Amino acid sequence: MIAIVDYKMGNLASVRKALEYMHRECVITDDPALISGADALILPGVGAYAPAMSALKEKGLDVVVNEFAATGKPMLGICLGMQLMLSESEEGAVDGNIKGLGIIPGTVRKFPSDKTVDQGLKVPQMGWNKLTDVKGSLLRNGDYVYFVHSFYCDPEDEADAAAYTEYGIKYVCALEHGNIFATQFHPEKSGEAGLQILERFARRIKT
Repeated sequence: MIAIVDYKMGNLASVRKALEYMHRECVITDDPALISGADALILPGVGAYAPAMSALKEKGLDVVVNEFAATGKPMLGICLGMQLMLSESEEGAVDGNIKGLGIIPGTVRKFPSDKTVDQGLKVPQMGWNKLTDVKGSLLRNGDYVYFVHSFYCDPEDEADAAAYTEYGIKYVCALEHGNIFATQFHPEKSGEAGLQILERFARRIKT
């Protein structure tokens, strides 16, 4: 069973619909027991970083998610869910960056305006873009996938980068570290390529 973490800030129904289309058992839940007992975990996300971290902490889900990450069972972060996995974010920062889950060391950064807005590119990035320099086992080089975001992930260790894309700058759009996977794009909105990514993730479940 795949648990989809419900902290009121994710594309919950879209993720569930994609998994059900592939006949994968899943549940949307904020129950720590169900999350801990799941065979795999998906941390989705849409919205702002600080409210998302607050929502996770309010229910104690930050601890539960970190504990799950340490089990070795497959875990996938999507969009904001990927960003929350990092150590900190510049989004909404006033007196220092906002602390994240710290599952993968790194910082969430804002697109530099001189590389995006000044070149006529709109932020947030919304639309399809190509995966390049793919190293991650779930992904395929050259696939086009769907993005909606204003910030990007900058991992400390380049070895954690599973793929890149370009939008004014070349940036890391997917992460892979052992049992931990993450995509800045939305596989559940990325057509057949996205469904194949979710299927490869589901196949990581040990039976």
